[in-house]
Amino acid sequence: MRGLRRLVGKAAARIADDAVRLSDAIWEFAEEPFREFKSASAIREFLGGRGFRLTKSFPMIPTAFEMRFGSGRPRIGLLAEYDALPDCGIEMGAWGHGCGHNLLGAASAMAAAIVAEAIGRGMVPSGSVVLAGCPAEESLAGKAYMARDGAFRGLDAVLAWHPSSENRVNPLGGAALDSVVFEFFGRTAHGASAHLGRSALDAALLMEHAVNILREHVPENVRIHSVITGGGTMPNVVPAYARLWYYVRGRDRKEVDGVSRRVTACARGAALATETRAKRTLLTAIYARLPNDTLADMLRSCMEEIGPPEFDSRDASELKKLGLKGEFARGIERDDKKQGRASSDEDTVSWLAPLGRFSLACFAEGPPGHHRDTTAQGRARFAHKGMLKAGQILAFAALRLMTDRNLLIKARDEFRRRTRGFRFDPLVPKGQIPPIRDRIPSAVPRPDGPPAEGR
Repeated sequence: MRGLRRLVGKAAARIADDAVRLSDAIWEFAEEPFREFKSASAIREFLGGRGFRLTKSFPMIPTAFEMRFGSGRPRIGLLAEYDALPDCGIEMGAWGHGCGHNLLGAASAMAAAIVAEAIGRGMVPSGSVVLAGCPAEESLAGKAYMARDGAFRGLDAVLAWHPSSENRVNPLGGAALDSVVFEFFGRTAHGASAHLGRSALDAALLMEHAVNILREHVPENVRIHSVITGGGTMPNVVPAYARLWYYVRGRDRKEVDGVSRRVTACARGAALATETRAKRTLLTAIYARLPNDTLADMLRSCMEEIGPPEFDSRDASELKKLGLKGEFARGIERDDKKQGRASSDEDTVSWLAPLGRFSLACFAEGPPGHHRDTTAQGRARFAHKGMLKAGQILAFAALRLMTDRNLLIKARDEFRRRTRGFRFDPLVPKGQIPPIRDRIPSAVPRPDGPPAEGR
């Protein structure tokens, strides 16, 4: 282990400047989900120049990919994300990395490169490292569609991380989720003769009222979020089209499936009451995380071995220059033993291979996430510190799994035990195009030609 630790440190020092440049480039690109063409290309070039080969692409998901170095087993996967968020740019209305995915993608690529160097130098008996380029995490869709189309298969373990304001291992992950669109199709009419029309907006409002009533009758941990994204154009025209978008979150797939069925019943009832037609489209669906205690314990020991980022007065001064207030994390927090309320598509991956995940401080405690204040920190010196440490922890953890056969067997045995009797369902329909923004219907369709009923 000492030899691997020294290799990781020396390789990280050599690659650090390139990793920082990669992170800052992705920060500048700040691309929308499923449109991260420049960001994905930058990571592929970073790895391609270090001997990685492209082993899988996805025709329906052009910004997703898998790249590999080495051959044989064990095969260790690393997850990279690089999508930005709307209205999180430094300028109002611009896209920006309000969740630090520029740091996330760069550190994972850096770790893959370090592991490849160890393989190339013969410090690993056998095996390969696979970097999975994963778009559209913020829309909770990228990995769900990748999994549907064959990604993450054949991996012996998968490692992931996320930029944060704290240093912590996250064994339990977040909530399962359905992202569902309901469309209503009615008949337009002049507002003065509204009795001749059938209002799709009325149906949408009635559905929303029914769902609000439903909220009293679901488990307390369930969350149902909604927006109306289409509901007419003028008050004196009866709307022939309306559209609602729901997130349904729950403890696990069984709970989400049950609540989603009842939400769908609200849509059917609203359509019946208003003599309109309802259509349901599942945009994406994800699982809650399958924990792996073996990998969680291993990641914590790797974090302790490498050490968390150390922040100083210069970092505090840089934060102040950004116009922000907050403190930097010191030390490693206890493992998070509670399931989070938020969701991430990485949890779907945990049902295909053992998954270990941690958070590392790249931001100050105080400024909110998914906000331009987080974006502003994303290319600061202190953010780079956290990113570079994360790359080393990921690399060290991957190398431990590749050189400690008993550790990997233990993680795999735990995975098999927890998945006994389980058969993976990708949840999203086969052949369905991923929910790229301009492919989600927003304009009013022809009133005489509503789409056929869908799933």
